[in-house]
Amino acid sequence: TLSILKDAVENIRLTRGKRIDIDDFSIVTDPTTYKLFCEGRTVGTFQFESGGMQKYLRELQPSTFEDLIAMNALYRPGPMEYIPNFIARKQGTEPVTYEIPDMEEYLSDTYGITVYQEQVMLLSQKLAGFTGGEADTLRKAMGKKIKSKLDALRPKFLRGGQANGHDPKVLEKIWADWEKFASYAFNKSHATCYSWVAYQTAYLKANYPAEYMAAVLSRNLTDITKLTNFMDECKSMHINVKGPDVNESFSAFGVNKKGDIRFGLAAIKGIGANVVNAIIGARNKDGQFQSIYDFVERVDKAALNRRTLEGLALSGAFDCFPEVNREDFFLA
Repeated sequence: TLSILKDAVENIRLTRGKRIDIDDFSIVTDPTTYKLFCEGRTVGTFQFESGGMQKYLRELQPSTFEDLIAMNALYRPGPMEYIPNFIARKQGTEPVTYEIPDMEEYLSDTYGITVYQEQVMLLSQKLAGFTGGEADTLRKAMGKKIKSKLDALRPKFLRGGQANGHDPKVLEKIWADWEKFASYAFNKSHATCYSWVAYQTAYLKANYPAEYMAAVLSRNLTDITKLTNFMDECKSMHINVKGPDVNESFSAFGVNKKGDIRFGLAAIKGIGANVVNAIIGARNKDGQFQSIYDFVERVDKAALNRRTLEGLALSGAFDCFPEVNREDFFLA
C-alpha cells in the first residue's frame, strides 16, 4: 500500500505537475473523501475495501476520522457484533448510554461502546483509582488473554470503584463486559495508524481517481484476477483504461492528459527496461513522436530490433501513427 501511495503521488506529479503531501494531516477533513467512504466506494483502498465493510460504511455514514478508527477496530471477529449498535447510536436511532456518567469522558467518541484497550486503561484509573502501571497490566492481560491476571485485578477494581461511590452491581457488570471484551480488545494506536493509511488511499482515490487507480493497477500487474477486478472498478468510475502508446505510456500504468489510464510499456512482451527508458528518454527530450519513421530515428538504435518493433506494433503502441497497420504485423 505504501508503494501504491508513492506511485500515485508520482503519477499526479507527472500528469498534473502537482506535488501532493499525503502526510499533511489537514487533509483528514476533506469532504470528498468522506463522501467516498459514505457511498462505500472503497475498492482498492487499504483496510476498507471488503464487501461487508462497504455495506457498514454506507449504513454508518462516517463523518469524522474517529468513526473510521472505530470501524477499523470493530470490523473483526468478536467486536463485529457491536457494529449495528455503533451505527444505530451514530445515527441517533439508539440512545447513547453510560453505566456510570463518568464514563462519558472516554466513551463519547465511540458512542458509549468500549472499543479500545486504551479506553479500559483510562476508565480503570478514573472509576477505581488504578495506577498507570496497574492499568497497563490490565491492558496486557486483555491483549494476551491472561485470565489469571484479570482475576487478580478484579477485587481491586471492585474495591476502588466502591470507594469512589459507584454501585457494586454496576461495577460487576462493567467488569464482566471487560472480561468479554478481553477476547477481542484492540489497540487504538494501531487502529489509528491503519486508518490513517486507509484515509490516504481514499483521499487519493476520491480526488485523483485516475492517478490512484493507475498506481493500484501497476502494483497488481502479475495477479490477473485482481487486475481484472480493478479494471472493472475503473470502468464503474468512468475511467478509460487504454492499451499502451509510445506517445503517452510510461513504464507502468500511467495517466494521459485526457484522464485516461494507459497500460505501461513494460507490460508488453519482450520490452525490457532498457527499451522503455530509451523511448521515454527520447520523448522527454524532443516531444512526442510524429510518425513511425520519427520514432525509429530518435530512439536509441541499441534498444531497437525487429522483435521489439513487432512487440510494440502488436500491442497497439504504434496505433497513434496512421501509417502503421497492426494487421500487417499479424499477417507477417
